[in-house]
Amino acid sequence: MDKKSSKQIGKILKESVNAFVANPVILFPFITTAFIQLLVLEVLYFSAQFPLVYFFGPVISRFYGETYLHYPQHLLILPQWLQTSQYLIFIFINGFLIAVAIEIIKNINLGKKTSFPDALRVTLPQYVHVCIAAILSFVLYFGLANLHGAVIARALHIRSQGGVFYWIKAAVVYSAPYINLLIGVLVTAIFAFVLPIIVIERKKVFAAIIENFKHMKSSFGFIFPIVLVPTLFYIPILLLQTNLSAVASLTFEGIRLLCLVLGIFVMALIDATVYTAVTTHYLLKKENS
Repeated sequence: MDKKSSKQIGKILKESVNAFVANPVILFPFITTAFIQLLVLEVLYFSAQFPLVYFFGPVISRFYGETYLHYPQHLLILPQWLQTSQYLIFIFINGFLIAVAIEIIKNINLGKKTSFPDALRVTLPQYVHVCIAAILSFVLYFGLANLHGAVIARALHIRSQGGVFYWIKAAVVYSAPYINLLIGVLVTAIFAFVLPIIVIERKKVFAAIIENFKHMKSSFGFIFPIVLVPTLFYIPILLLQTNLSAVASLTFEGIRLLCLVLGIFVMALIDATVYTAVTTHYLLKKENS
C-alpha cells in the first residue's frame, strides 16, 4: 500500500468517526444491536436461576454437567452461548440494523433530514434481501472458520514437547482467536458493498452481490484496511478473554461477565466506524463514476 492510500484510509476513518460524533443518530442502529445482545446475555446469565432454570437447566446439565448450574462455573459457558446466539442475531437483526444505519448515512451525506424510525420504515422492504446477504456472508465465514478449525485439530495431534513442531503447534493454537478475528475482517471486506448496494440502489441480493464483486476488483485493497484498522481495537478484548482465568483469579469472577459486556460495546463502535466508512466510500465512488 502506498503512502497516498494510507493517508486516504486514515482520512476516511477519521471522517467516519467525526460523522457519528456529529450525528449520533448513526449510532442508534448499532447501539440497538448492542442492547439486544445485552438482553440475550442477561437471559443466559440468569439461565441457571428460577424460573429460567426449568428450561435451561436440563440442557446445561446434559452438555456440561450439574456443576455449571452454579456460580462461578456458570460464567465459564457464557462466552460460548453468547457466541452462538450472536450468529442468529447477526443474520436476523444485526444485518438489518446495519442496513438501517446505511440509509441514515446516505441521507446525511445527501443533506436530508433523517431519523432512526424513518430509516427503519424505508429499509424494511429490503429485509429479506439483507437477511439472505447476511446468511451468505455467514456461510463463507463458517466455511473458513471450519477450515481453520481443521488446522487447529491437526496441530493438537502434534506430540512434540520441544523443537520446531512444538512451536508450530503453539503458534496455531494461541493465534486461533486472532485468526478468527481476521477471518471476520476478510469476509466483511469481501461483502463490503453488498448492503450499501441493496439499501442505496434498492437492488435484490444477488444483483447486489454481482455488482459488489465488480467494485471489489478495484477496491478490495482499499476496503480491506478500512475494515481491518478499526477491528484491531478489539485485540485488547481478545487478550483479556484469552487470559481471563488468570485475570479472574487476581480480581473477581464477575470480570468474565464484564469482559463480555465490554466486548459488545467495543464491537458496536467498530461496526459503526467500518460501515460509516464503507458507505461513505461507496457514495464517493458513485458520485465520481
